[in-house]
Amino acid sequence: MADTYNVHCDCKALEVEMIGAPKVHAYCHCEDCREILQVPFHSVLAWEEHQLDFTKGQSNAVEFQHPTKRMKRIFCKHCGDVLYNTNAMGWKLVSQHMFRKCNNDQLPSSFKSNAHFFYDRRIVDINDDLAKR
Repeated sequence: MADTYNVHCDCKALEVEMIGAPKVHAYCHCEDCREILQVPFHSVLAWEEHQLDFTKGQSNAVEFQHPTKRMKRIFCKHCGDVLYNTNAMGWKLVSQHMFRKCNNDQLPSSFKSNAHFFYDRRIVDINDDLAKR
């Protein structure tokens, strides 16, 4: 059986479960992530659509569909915490920060970022030894 992981919002009205390993675990510097999440870059754990689903409180979820991009942000209508966002490929992206926050500040070593994607589009320089693509 595949490993399962959970994250929840601050008020615990929403919870999602991820099954198996993420497809990608990296930092994303694309304009789309920056715009939909209002961050300089995004530490992503990306799961295929079928690997992530609600286990609690789906009726408390608000889905913001970006007006021009094929991206969504899913957050709690009570506390505003973003559980995940989607990208144009339909992947569901949970931030590494959210994962750690909900799992005793732990991130499996196999989930740690191994690269920077869209680094040529960055607005912040990152000085580390990870591949810059």
